[in-house]
Amino acid sequence: MFKVLVTAHLHPIALEMMKREGLQLEVKPLLPKEEILKVISEFHGIVTRSDTAVDQEILDAGSSLKVVGRAAIGIDNIDVDHATKKGVLVVHVPADNVVSAAEHTFALLLGAVRNVTTAGLRLQEKIWNRKEFDGWELRDKTLGIVGLGKVGSNVANIASGFGMNLIAYDPYISREKFEKFSAKKANSLKELLNCADMVTIHTPKTRETMGMFDYLSLKEMKPGSVLVNCARGGIVDEESLLRVLDEGHLLRAGIDVFEEEPCVGNPLHFHPHCICTPHLGASTVEAQSRVGKTIAVQMAKALKNGVVDYPVNMPLVEGELFAVSRGFCSLAEKMGRLARQLITFQPSLMRMSVCGKDMGDQFDILKAAYFKGYFEDTTEERVNYVNSVKIAENHGLKFEAIKDPLHETYSTLLKIEVYGDGPPVSLSGTLFAQRSKIVEINGYPMDIVPEGTMLLIRNEDRPGVIGFVGGVLGKNGVNIARWELGRKELGGEALGLLKLDERIPSTALKELEDYEGITEVKELDFSLHS
Repeated sequence: MFKVLVTAHLHPIALEMMKREGLQLEVKPLLPKEEILKVISEFHGIVTRSDTAVDQEILDAGSSLKVVGRAAIGIDNIDVDHATKKGVLVVHVPADNVVSAAEHTFALLLGAVRNVTTAGLRLQEKIWNRKEFDGWELRDKTLGIVGLGKVGSNVANIASGFGMNLIAYDPYISREKFEKFSAKKANSLKELLNCADMVTIHTPKTRETMGMFDYLSLKEMKPGSVLVNCARGGIVDEESLLRVLDEGHLLRAGIDVFEEEPCVGNPLHFHPHCICTPHLGASTVEAQSRVGKTIAVQMAKALKNGVVDYPVNMPLVEGELFAVSRGFCSLAEKMGRLARQLITFQPSLMRMSVCGKDMGDQFDILKAAYFKGYFEDTTEERVNYVNSVKIAENHGLKFEAIKDPLHETYSTLLKIEVYGDGPPVSLSGTLFAQRSKIVEINGYPMDIVPEGTMLLIRNEDRPGVIGFVGGVLGKNGVNIARWELGRKELGGEALGLLKLDERIPSTALKELEDYEGITEVKELDFSLHS
């Protein structure tokens, strides 16, 4: 059973879903680092939010770690590079809280320009003074959006509803996306700051964006403008922001994130022209339910050797193509596992042919998936999408990839050929209703789902063989769930692939091997091992 340490406050549905998947949970929100270091070696996975830093020290101590789950979009508190070196998969939740973050942006923006916090405090002091709190409308104001990604795009949609004019700065997206959201494209951050009445930040925290809004950048903003940051702490230099607010250069600021969190006693919290919240961007019931469900699914898939949907440190296919390639990744893993069990020689070259117009640019992720399946259970090293290709390189395996847009029979097909100092092995697979199917082994046509325990039999194509095999399995209490038989010509050689409900006793395998009409018997295992 896989053990998962949960150091974050997760929605109860997330905990229930992981338990239902058979994961053993230790739920200890906000567990101090020194306590984590004492116990992390026992766990296969850890789930965190922003309060726990999964750094090099924790990763090194986590000798059994397979996956780190971040129940949010950001991964700045995880040492992803070191996790990659350690062969530890990192998954996150990239989109489930974007609506909440975008809406909170406007909560801060409206709170700032309509004096919501200060006016409310005056009422608590039993002071009624409407004149003191004249505010400003959003309509016809120019909103500058720094980062037009998932959250920034939602902000653009909401801003359009308020009748705002939009300008955006994002050097990593296409011009078409600016046009889609009717946003003027700023060629530089300075250009945006010079013309926006209000600026909102929606960029990740990277080396490039750390301190992006320093004193000089903040002074580039229009006098009397407003700044909102619901992205990441550290993008705005807090001392510089405090300074421009004191100078009166900025009219207002709305800040949800801080350089160090938890954050209490920050001078910005008490500034009359700054409205602050304690990192509430994703803190809605709806967002936390969605995030919880998603991270629970990702943890279960990762620990059970499934294909995760939102990996951080592995090849990632986005958009519609990923919906297609996800199923083929599972197929590629199973074909890797099958190829390894079919090979009776020292391989030197493996060739992957991808047939189908939608799959030609997915070689990297399919290659990683194939070698993950190929090397699983063959080494003490944990094999996953992060390190599988490197393991293959260390094994001296050469790899070729061929793209073929069309296939005479299948709209999409994955074919593997393995060469070495013996007869080549080939196998082909496809998807049917998102289920992996093997459709060819060494030139023999097949049609079977590779799962559980299977039995491969190569035999003379003559009467009596099938009856003999069925009799041996029957008397040993092994039930046959499916029998797929392929042959190239009548009376030649046949290849059978049997799906079984139980493992085969070694005595039964020996009896089958000794039968005159059978030339090869091999038990195949597609079950997952922890």
